[in-house]
Amino acid sequence: MRARRFLGLTALVPLLAAGLMPAVAVDAGAEEATAPVQLLELTTSAGEATEVAEAGLVETASTGTSSGTGVGTSSGTGVGTSSGTGVGTSSGTGVAPAIVSRLDAVAAAAANGVDPEADALLLTEPLEVDGFLVAGFTWTGAAELPEGLDIYLRVRENGSWSDWYLNEASGAGRDDGAGVAGTEEFVTGGADAVQASVVGDAAALPAGLQLALIPARPAGEEVLDPADLGSTDAEPTAVATPDEPVDDPAVGLRTPAPEAVSPEADESAPAPEDPESESADSDPAAASSGTSGGTSVSPNLPAALASTTTANGLPVPVVTRSEWGASSSYMTWSPEYAAARHVIVHHTAGTNNYTSSQSASIVNGIYYYHAVTLGWGDIGYNFLVDKYGQVFEGRYGSTGAAAGKMVIGGHAYGANTGTMGISMMGTYTSVAPGAAQLTNVGKMAGWFLKRAGITSATGAASFTFKSTEKYAAGQTISLPVISGHRDVGYTTCPGDVGYSKLGQVRTTAQSQISGSSSGSTSTTASTGGARSHQIYLNDSWSASANTVFTYTTAALSVLAGDWNGDGVDTTGVRNGASYGFRNTNTSGASLRTFTYGRSTDQVLVGDWDGNGTDTLAVRRGNTYYFKNSMYGGGADLVVTYGTAADEVVVGDWNGDGRDTLAVRRGGQYHIKNSLTGGKADRVVIYGRPTDAVLVGDWNGDGRDTLAVRRNATYYVRNTLSSGVADIVQTYGRSGDATLVGDWNGDGRDTLGVVR
Repeated sequence: MRARRFLGLTALVPLLAAGLMPAVAVDAGAEEATAPVQLLELTTSAGEATEVAEAGLVETASTGTSSGTGVGTSSGTGVGTSSGTGVGTSSGTGVAPAIVSRLDAVAAAAANGVDPEADALLLTEPLEVDGFLVAGFTWTGAAELPEGLDIYLRVRENGSWSDWYLNEASGAGRDDGAGVAGTEEFVTGGADAVQASVVGDAAALPAGLQLALIPARPAGEEVLDPADLGSTDAEPTAVATPDEPVDDPAVGLRTPAPEAVSPEADESAPAPEDPESESADSDPAAASSGTSGGTSVSPNLPAALASTTTANGLPVPVVTRSEWGASSSYMTWSPEYAAARHVIVHHTAGTNNYTSSQSASIVNGIYYYHAVTLGWGDIGYNFLVDKYGQVFEGRYGSTGAAAGKMVIGGHAYGANTGTMGISMMGTYTSVAPGAAQLTNVGKMAGWFLKRAGITSATGAASFTFKSTEKYAAGQTISLPVISGHRDVGYTTCPGDVGYSKLGQVRTTAQSQISGSSSGSTSTTASTGGARSHQIYLNDSWSASANTVFTYTTAALSVLAGDWNGDGVDTTGVRNGASYGFRNTNTSGASLRTFTYGRSTDQVLVGDWDGNGTDTLAVRRGNTYYFKNSMYGGGADLVVTYGTAADEVVVGDWNGDGRDTLAVRRGGQYHIKNSLTGGKADRVVIYGRPTDAVLVGDWNGDGRDTLAVRRNATYYVRNTLSSGVADIVQTYGRSGDATLVGDWNGDGRDTLGVVR
């Protein structure tokens, strides 16, 4: 641990005593410890570069490298190694697609004349820091960055360095101008190293430029002392540039390309450390076992807890501020309500690599960045929707707003008064928002507009600006009732692809508006914004579905498992903490239901005790609560494994009939063959860190292995090892949710998609 020099230490103690720690449920599992916000100073109050801001320039000059792109070296070192993928023939030879995409990105950056390393005015070294989820730059003396001055950031997540991201000056802020200037919040999936670059004219450097790194549970602030900072190695990476959007393929319309794709990693990469089981002492349930492995029997996990709300007719469950940990000590901005008839859609900046279990902590980090770092006194967005479709209450008072009104936020400078701001968590410049995310953005927009008396989500209404940016203060225009942030300010938000999806948001909002108060709207509210789902199952590796049916019980998501032990996987549905199941793959409603855990828990499906029947487990942070029956009540087993930042997958890795866990860090899978804490039994490298991962017994040998998904194409490996894919199959659309199961009882898992 680095030595720390705290800011305002005398002020920190009363803040902690006053309850700075987020108000989360006491039985929420082993959660992240509080940690200070790390501040990296890049310029002084006079606008002069600091030592740490110029350290990378010395390094670049001494190494004699060019731009750090890795292009043109004989060995190709540093090009595309972080993705760990390769495309080629079935023998595994060929050119890695990560290299191709990276070269394209480098070429685009070169064409624009920008290279964050070679052209840097300021460049830090790649610096190791304590873990953080949200980052942002602030400065003093000017509301905007000077013309031609650009700030770039890259981060290390799960051992891999991201591309360089241009950090756009925020077009958000309070209409009264309170606060300091800064960039948009930059969201990570849990980063532990960072490098910053500033490109432009030295005479234009702003004063007080600093980078804030915000952890999951911030408590106080620290200025990072250059003497205590440690640099690390970083492979060259390119500038993140927009890709050409591609339409989603429909089910059954495409066949795989003739070349096999190899989601294999760089075999020369150093062996990763095994994830240790973390202490469960902070969790009463997990600690009751008294074992270092973190196991326990019957911790009396509540069957249903008040973690979300559908009050005020909300069309989807909304995670409340108390549940995601909003500290009242940060809030200095009293709510004020105004008549409102417009929705402004946003996105955040960042790498898009976060997991569903990290979302609440990320919202808490954005809250700190807006309320404290930028000085607004609260989070600017009224609502936030993560890439998994989870909706979070943002600005205080948003869920309780009266019909036709909304609490004034800080999401769009000059256009906060009279609008509801909803942010899609993720960067959607070249990647499409998820289907569930877009649906719930649309439902929330429709809920708000209907209560405001708006009958057409595709229409426009007059809007008057309160302060100056893109439009003059007091200017009135006809503005679409659902608009993107770029429509009211000088920003690219919500990204090119995100902006292109506003038509889909409007369509969903219109459906919400058109529902009668005694019909579909009330039904939607009572089921948490759920809907029926069309399911397409495939018993073989082909592009066309052979079983299509509708699960008529309205639900937020669909699960798959062998619920009755007959050897055939069927579907189930989830609504918050309530679960329903069917024992045949035919149209119909749930045959039975029960409740377990919280609506914000991540749910896992597996045969935990080897009896041939799948049941559920819920995850909170790095703690897992396993249930061996399909009934409510306490958990039968509690295990801590890995970290809260890990992605988790479930499989029978050794063929003993029992499902266990593996945690994913980038392209590395740390596999455990028992439901205990401790070190991993095996580490496997496969695919890219950005791939979606699936688990199944693809060849019927009794052992589960991995597959990765890229858009609508699946790359299946029949052994638990690195190497080329054994099966490549395109199926469904890139926005579909995927199911894996043995749909016909032949012992082999195949695919299904949900719409």
